[in-house]
Amino acid sequence: MAVTPKDILAILAPFKTSAGVEPLKGGYIQDIAVEPHADGLHVNIHVDEVWRGTTVLPEDRTALAAFVLARLKEIHDVRVIPRAKDQANAAKKLSRPGQASPRTPAAVKMIAVISGKGGVGKSTVSINLAHAFARLGFRTAILDCDIYGFSVPDLLQLADPVKTQERKLIPSHVHDIDVMSMKFFVGHNAPIMWRGPMLGKAIRQMMEDTLWNAPEYMILDLPPGTGDIAMDVHEYFPRAASILVTTPDINAARVAERAGHMVRSLDRRLLGVIENMSYMNCPECGYLWHPLGRGGAELVAKSLNIPVVAKIPWVLTGDSGITGLVPDGHPVQNIYRTLAQAIDQMKLLPT
Repeated sequence: MAVTPKDILAILAPFKTSAGVEPLKGGYIQDIAVEPHADGLHVNIHVDEVWRGTTVLPEDRTALAAFVLARLKEIHDVRVIPRAKDQANAAKKLSRPGQASPRTPAAVKMIAVISGKGGVGKSTVSINLAHAFARLGFRTAILDCDIYGFSVPDLLQLADPVKTQERKLIPSHVHDIDVMSMKFFVGHNAPIMWRGPMLGKAIRQMMEDTLWNAPEYMILDLPPGTGDIAMDVHEYFPRAASILVTTPDINAARVAERAGHMVRSLDRRLLGVIENMSYMNCPECGYLWHPLGRGGAELVAKSLNIPVVAKIPWVLTGDSGITGLVPDGHPVQNIYRTLAQAIDQMKLLPT
C-alpha cells in the first residue's frame, strides 16, 4: 500500500501528548513529506516549535513519531522536526514561487504519462495513447512537458516551427491530435539551459496561450524521474491522473516504483502501470521472447497496489526497426484502443 501525507494526517487525528495536547487539532502540524527509500518509507513531519506557549518537548516528538510508526508497517523511519512559523511560511514561498495552476481548456480530462527513468518508451506510449483516443472519436491533445528531453514532435515527424494567430500559438495537428512542445521553439536541436522558474513559465505559456481545439482528453508527457521538474509539473495540474510506464526489467521497475510513490505522496490519482517493450514477436517465425526479462510491471503493481493496465510489445517496422506511432492495421493498435477504452471508463475528473 502506498502511503500519502493524507494517510499520516488521518493517523495523527487521535494523538495526544501526556499533557493532553492534540497537535493536529491545535494546528501545530505544518507539513508532511513521504519519501521512498530502499529500506521502506521515510516520513518527515514538520511541526510548530511552540505548542500552547511552550517549546515542544523532545519526549512529545518521540511519542508522535512512535505513534505513526506503530500504525503503518510500510514506514521505516519518522522524523518530527520543529520549525518556526516564519520559517514554514518562507519554505512554502520557496517551494511554490507564485505557481498557481495554469488555465486549462474547459472540461478536459488530463492523463500524465510518467516514468522513473528515461528510455522506457514513455513518449511512445503518450503518442499512441493519444492516437487511440483520437481514433475513438475524442478530441485529443498532447502537451510535451518534457522541456529538456522533448521527443513527441520527432516521434510524430513534426518539424515545422509553431505558428501564431493574434498572439496565440497554433498547435500542430496530426492524426487528429493537437500537439504543443518546446521542440517547436528550439532550432537545430539546441539544448535547453534554463532553471526551474523559466521551465514553469514555458509550460504555463504553452498551456494557456495555445488555441486548443476544445480537447476532451489531453495527454501530458512528463519528464522522467522524481526530481523538482517532475514534481512541479504534477503541482501545475492537480486534477491530472497519472499512468506509470516501465519495462519488464526489474531494475527499471524499481525506479518506476519510486516515481509511483512520488505521485502518491502528492495525492494524485494513479491509474495503473504499463509495461512497455514487454515482449518481442518475430515477424518471420512468430516466436515470442522477452529480451528485457519478465515481471517488472507485476512488481510495480504489487508495490503500489495498482493494476497492470497494458503490456505493449516491441513494434518492429521499417528500415530502422523501431517506430514511434504504431502503423495502421498493426495488432498493437488494438492494445492501445483497449487501454483508451478502459481509461475512459475510469471516470476521470475534468478540469
